[in-house]
Amino acid sequence: MQSIGQIVLRVVKVIAFALNFIDIQTYTSTIFTVKSTLITVTTKPTTQTWTVTLTTTTTTTTRTTTSITTTTGITCIYPFVQTPTGNCVNILIDFNNCGIVGYVCPMNYTSCSAGECSVAPSVQLTNAIPIFTAAVNGSVDDRFYNVTLPFNITLYNTTTDSVQVTTNGVLCFGKCDRIWSETALPAQEFSDTTVFAYWDDLYIFANTSQGIYYEIQGDSSNRTLIFEYYCSHYQQAKEYYHFQVVFFEDKPGIVQYIYYDISDGGITCTVGVQSSGNGPFIQYSFDQADSVMPNMTLIFDTNTGTYTKF
Repeated sequence: MQSIGQIVLRVVKVIAFALNFIDIQTYTSTIFTVKSTLITVTTKPTTQTWTVTLTTTTTTTTRTTTSITTTTGITCIYPFVQTPTGNCVNILIDFNNCGIVGYVCPMNYTSCSAGECSVAPSVQLTNAIPIFTAAVNGSVDDRFYNVTLPFNITLYNTTTDSVQVTTNGVLCFGKCDRIWSETALPAQEFSDTTVFAYWDDLYIFANTSQGIYYEIQGDSSNRTLIFEYYCSHYQQAKEYYHFQVVFFEDKPGIVQYIYYDISDGGITCTVGVQSSGNGPFIQYSFDQADSVMPNMTLIFDTNTGTYTKF
């Protein structure tokens, strides 16, 4: 025998079909969104009487039951979800849309991690595109991923529109290596032009907002390409390594490293850049204590073979 709720839902579907509406989504708050028609179902427990009211406004519900108007016309691919203004936001890492559109984390939290408010470091990129994200893909160790770029980037005499990005803080203009044990530069394991933003045995833990992301900012001929790492150390979930690698469309030969959280201060990493496994190279540090600190920036100029620290 069908319950009263099931009977009412069937009535709602018949009404929606008669109005030529197609998609019905049910929410636990007993609000059903039917394209541009809102159907509100309320109950009176004392009499078991159901009231069905049809209106012509488009609304949806947030976790806090706030009603907002929804704009249609774009497609967002999970974990990106459409906002009322028509933008796509990543609900797994967006502090202002954490877990669901419109839910803002309380101020005693610092980030949105895997769709939950957290005190862990937060992803800095506003429109971060995940290369690998722990909230969806789980844990990962010693891997690399191919990324096709929207414009060419140049270091030394190598220009490319694709890179390989490793989970150990290394980006390669050619073939990368999964090696996790850092060495001084030049590193013969990497035969092509290679960026060592923070070469270490890094690890991405599942059910967090950790991962490798990227974003394109600016207009054509003046764009920046930003890769963002948010990781921990192997078997050290509470050690955080959070930094960005920035390339400039209008500044060939330049790469910038920006550091946010570095738990061990650089004592087990290599930082620099090299043209090949035999050099030339620019090494900033190798297993040097307190060499890499939060809020530090390094700019490497492969045209002059120098770096600048801020």
